[in-house]
Formats: sequence, structure tokens, C-alpha cells
Amino acid sequence: MANILVYVELAGGRPAPASLEALGEARRIASHLGATLYAIVPCATPPRYDTDDAIAVLSRRGADRVILTGGPDPELPALHVTHGAALSAAVDRVPPAMLVLAATPGGRDLAPRAAARLGAAFMAEPSVEYGALGELVLSRPTRGGAWRRRLTPEEAERPIVVTLTPGSYAAATGDEEADVLVVDTPPSPAMIVEELVRIADPGANLERARVVVTAGAGVEPSTYEVLRELAAALGGEIAVTRSAVERGLDGEHREVGIGGRRVAPRLYLAFGASGSAEHLAAVSGDAQIVAVNRDPRAPIFRVAAYGVVADVADAAPTLLAAARRGASGAAGAPP
Repeated sequence: MANILVYVELAGGRPAPASLEALGEARRIASHLGATLYAIVPCATPPRYDTDDAIAVLSRRGADRVILTGGPDPELPALHVTHGAALSAAVDRVPPAMLVLAATPGGRDLAPRAAARLGAAFMAEPSVEYGALGELVLSRPTRGGAWRRRLTPEEAERPIVVTLTPGSYAAATGDEEADVLVVDTPPSPAMIVEELVRIADPGANLERARVVVTAGAGVEPSTYEVLRELAAALGGEIAVTRSAVERGLDGEHREVGIGGRRVAPRLYLAFGASGSAEHLAAVSGDAQIVAVNRDPRAPIFRVAAYGVVADVADAAPTLLAAARRGASGAAGAPP
């Protein structure tokens, strides 16, 4: 029977929400393929909190078995330099047909290195689909969304390593207690990792937002404030493209693009953004894109579900007023 492994990051001694989402999707994949689902926990002893430990939580979230690995300092961030040896020990002990990680900063650092170690195919933040014959299909947009790369386990003929976008998948539920496997992490060469400073990330909510309003180079500072209010009225987050960052519209912590953040909202509203390949590659292929641009030939209209050819300065206040009316009506509606 094939094995599917999920690397579970810990946050404050608890399985991180993004990892539980990845575990949930892996549970659905394992059930579809008839595979055994392993959750890799980077600690020698399962941390306890409330009345449960990590094993009980992961059991309820669908894991068939839990691998405990020793070694990583729980106070240090999950990166290859700190957690790579623990992950390598787990995949050496239980060779996977598929290794799944959440697309967190740590997951993006660990995954490609694990793929190189396994000689595996690597796919970053694909959509998980099922074909006409029930086959598992991993796909992601390429060339600015004009094409999609598709991969199935049968075509790969080797292990597959994937990262899954946080906020895109639901956690699973289970009712059986997972078996536990303890894997020793071999000693690694002397290495000192020191955390110098920890700074709160002001744009962290972008990666889990269900609505993202993005301003491109065609947005003026006064209009950007209107878009910020629109994002708040829709219960979402404001973002900018790389060109907008270069113009000083906002900081890099709100940049959506290959060099910035990747987002997976249900609704993505792009204002004054041309739709470059570097920008759109960071937007989940499952997002419904609404584009507002005064140039009818802007590339973003080729991938948008809805397009509005208009000046952003004129369209933004109208949409803000409509969003506020909608929010007011929803608040006054009977339960």
C-alpha cells in the first residue's frame, strides 16, 4: 500500500492550522488512492495542551499513523537548517509516494530540498482535482495563467512532493486513534542556529484572506485609501503588486507576486494591475478574479472571470458604496 506523508509544523506546541489543512487534503487523497496517511511531528515527545496531545489531535484530523522525530528545537522556526534532518529521517524510514507540506515559509524551504533527496517530482501549490476516470490530478497555472501544468502520480512514475496553499483546504475528521512510530534523527554536523530577533508580520493575514483587493501601478495614493476601505468592507485584506511597491504605494509585506506573497482567496479584485506572469503566478488558480483596468487589452482580462474597463479612480468609490450597502443589508437581515 502506498504511503502519503504530511509534515506537521508546530506553533506553540500545537499543530499549525496550515498543517492541519494540508493533512485534511492529504486525508482525502489517501482515501481516494487507498493509501496510508502518516503525519510527521518534529518532536521526540508529543506536546500536551488542554487534555489532549498532538497524537490525539492528528488522529481526529485523519492521520492513520504519527511519526515522531527527535532533533528540532521547538523554539526555532521550521526551516531546512533546523528541521531538514528530522524530515529526512522520516522519509528514509517510511518512503512516500507523496509528501505534502503546507506552503508556509518553512514548507517552501523544506519541500524542494526533500524532493531533491527523494528524486521526486515537485509541484508548488497546485490545485487538487480528480479526472473523468477518478484519477488524481495536480495542476497549476503557467505562462501567466494561459496554460496549466497537469501531473498525475501514474505519469510521474516517482514520488511527488507538493506544497498546499494555506486557506485553500478544509481540515478532515477521524474517529480512530493513530498508531505511533518513533524515528531517531541521526546526529548532524555541528551547526549553530541563533534567532536574533522576531518581528510580527503585518501582512500575515493576506495568506489566509478569503477576499483580497490588490492595487497595481495604475492606482494613485488617494484611490488606494478607497481600496483599503473596500477591502475592509468586504472582510478582506489589501495588497499591492511589485510595481505599486516600487511607486511607494505600500510596503513589500503586502506584495502579491513571485517575489512576495502567494494568496488563495475565493475572490481576488485587481485594480489597475496589468496582470504580469510574475503577479498572477502568486494567485491561486481557484480564485475568482475580478479585474478593473482602463486598458481593454490588459493581459489580466484574459484570466479574469469578470472584467470592468474603467478608470480605477471612478470605479473604486462606486464599488465601495455598493459593498457598504450590502454589508448594511446583511447586518439588518433576519437571522
